[in-house]
Amino acid sequence: MNSKVRPLLAGLLIGGLIVSYDGLIHYVSTFPDAAPWAALITLVPAIAFGLGLLFKRCGWLPATLGGLLVAGLSVQLWPLLRENLTWLYLAQYLSTNIALGLYFGRSLGAGRIPVCTAVAAMAHPTLTPALQHYTRRVTQAWTTFFFASAALSAMLYFLAPAKTWSLFSNVFYLPSLALMFLVEGLVRLRALPPEDRQSVIATIRAYQASTRRNSA
Repeated sequence: MNSKVRPLLAGLLIGGLIVSYDGLIHYVSTFPDAAPWAALITLVPAIAFGLGLLFKRCGWLPATLGGLLVAGLSVQLWPLLRENLTWLYLAQYLSTNIALGLYFGRSLGAGRIPVCTAVAAMAHPTLTPALQHYTRRVTQAWTTFFFASAALSAMLYFLAPAKTWSLFSNVFYLPSLALMFLVEGLVRLRALPPEDRQSVIATIRAYQASTRRNSA
């Protein structure tokens, strides 16, 4: 298979799985009588992620024991979990966005390199003052985006119908991320000279190349 086609297919597959997962969460959150198997599937990615971290840090034996423990607890607590899955979805959404907001926000502190500045440095041999200023502003924008998303999701969860909250948190979240990238790209065209501009694809490639070098 062509080396250029393989990453595209992998990206389409991952994107399709993410969209399907978000759609399934919306279905389970919106319809109280959703099929139990659908509710169970929505818990699999979070469990797999946690066990993967445990395996990476502690080895296969603790990960196996952790998996057995999770399976046993899930069987015992399934009736309770089934009635409160939206709480788990809310916690997942809030923890992800707050963690990302802190990650971007902490990099803005004194003596630190903003996240977007560090990424730009992977694609540019030197950073002009204009590019440094711009990437700092972009880091601030992403910090605001993640914290605002978390706050709005929590507000909708408690004040709006379940369908409205689920549409915002599960269906519209990925489009809002895409819109952020689009708006940032348009602003970049106006705010930076041509020599300081870099496309999203080129930035991703530079990041991947830097990661491979660090791993080697």
